[in-house]
Amino acid sequence: MKNKIFIVIFMILGLSVFSQAAVDLFDPFYEDLNIWENIGLINDTPSIRPYPLQEIKRILNHVIENGDEGQQRKAREHLSRFFGRIFHFGGSTHYKFVIQNNQKQNQFFLSPLAELNYQISSFLTVSAYMDLTLFNKLDNKTLLPIYRQSDKDIADDMGTYLGKFRMLDMFNTSVTIGTPEYYLTAGLARSSYGPFHDNSIFVSKDAFHSGQFIFTVNKEKWAYNQMLLLLAATSDNPDNIETDIFPGKFLASHSLDIRPLPWVTFSLIDTMIYGGRFEPIYLIPFSVFYLGQSIYRFPDNTLIGASFTIKPVKGLRFDSAIYVDDIGLTQIIKFESALWRMSGQFGVSYSMPKTHWFSYIDLGYTFVMPYMYTHVDHHNHDKPNYQNYTHHGEPIGSNLPPNSDRIKIKVKFRPIHGFDINFSNTFIRHANTTESITDTNLLRDYLTKKYTTDGSVFNHPTITGESSTGATIWKDHAFLKATPFLTQQTIQYVNQLELEGVVNLPILKSGGLMQFKLGYIFEANINPGVNKNIYNGKISESNLDTTAKIMEEANKQLKAWREQAVGKEFNHYFKVGVKISY
Repeated sequence: MKNKIFIVIFMILGLSVFSQAAVDLFDPFYEDLNIWENIGLINDTPSIRPYPLQEIKRILNHVIENGDEGQQRKAREHLSRFFGRIFHFGGSTHYKFVIQNNQKQNQFFLSPLAELNYQISSFLTVSAYMDLTLFNKLDNKTLLPIYRQSDKDIADDMGTYLGKFRMLDMFNTSVTIGTPEYYLTAGLARSSYGPFHDNSIFVSKDAFHSGQFIFTVNKEKWAYNQMLLLLAATSDNPDNIETDIFPGKFLASHSLDIRPLPWVTFSLIDTMIYGGRFEPIYLIPFSVFYLGQSIYRFPDNTLIGASFTIKPVKGLRFDSAIYVDDIGLTQIIKFESALWRMSGQFGVSYSMPKTHWFSYIDLGYTFVMPYMYTHVDHHNHDKPNYQNYTHHGEPIGSNLPPNSDRIKIKVKFRPIHGFDINFSNTFIRHANTTESITDTNLLRDYLTKKYTTDGSVFNHPTITGESSTGATIWKDHAFLKATPFLTQQTIQYVNQLELEGVVNLPILKSGGLMQFKLGYIFEANINPGVNKNIYNGKISESNLDTTAKIMEEANKQLKAWREQAVGKEFNHYFKVGVKISY
């Protein structure tokens, strides 16, 4: 009878399942690593995650040698889990109940799983996670808080149907050759870059998994990272963005971390996003991508960024990061209104230097300027867009859309070993930049052709055309000498209050883990229709042959959009679950 009760509880209680493998950025190890870095116990990790088993072992041994009793205990548990046994087998389940816009939904997942962490030799390691998931529905916008992405790497395929349920598999893996000082990783996994690993403006762990090749040189005073991500492109057709998926898109980046002092780190990153071909020139180390693409007359999309971290006293940490697509230097020098196509993050946190029931408090601010991360490279909207900063139909960097900002405060309590209580509050502002456009050249195309005008990362600022030879021409461009950051009439305001309890219980005999989670998010969404298309692109050009007619129709559609954009939603997200890996 007791066994039957346990099975029922196991199937009913369940939150999203995170694999317990080195390749997984949601593994509890990375949460503890963030704390160890905040207090200065660890100061020399590379900027790109996930880390291979070689680097993880180095980190854990350092904590065991230099941490306090509680930190050492945590490190030993992770060490046993990653290195005590090659295979772990188990299962997980989660249940989510959502009330969004007064609509109720349930989501259920049940997954047997296998995990692999194998150090074949001191120079060769393998990490992998595999599961076969039975579920009633995949994550979508109606099941997730706004501007959040799914943590599941499950491609939406027909799969196998079992009544009302479907069955699909998920697989992440990495193979690494090298030492903690020099290593090359090839894998299929999520990635992150920079000091803000929860939601980076550079490469975020929230993005869908991708093929990846990572080369790292990690010295005491500096580190060099090179990364190639194999991405999936989408079209620019607003009707098919979520379904049109194309291969052959790449993100290449390299970065340099400089550590003049143990408590100071300065980093530079150079990124190129392109597709339709494979370009070896972007594999050259210590090069400048922008100058490299000049050989081909600048066909691709390049971004540059910088980050800075300072830890002046033990436990106190200041972080900043800037990522730039384009800026109007001429106007800036003249102190005129200028183009600022960029994103940024700033944060301050305090973590208790020693093991304590109060773990840390973190305050962060993120902004994404209008049209940041957007781009276009073809006049045919049904062709793949290889240049916008997306993968598999979602942002690669910040999950905020352009023309947005966010303030988030997060507090973690650890009243007893293995039990975390996480509290956070997130406040977001967002506006649709297209609302500010009054240029009739742009409005004519928005009214007659299929452009995305919802203010998302797919809403680029350029209108295109086709030359007599079939080549793409750039007809006009919005806000080349201005940046209307949150100056629109209709602003969306979102507040998300979140409480989560997490229990991690190590299975000492096998080095496995039992994980229990319980969470709730209350979301207030003011003006939820802001992120819908303003213009529908269904008007005949013959009906817009004068400026007056263009403005009349544009004002009509804009007025209708403003009326449906305003309103209030109060949403609730409950989640509960368990995972056992033996």
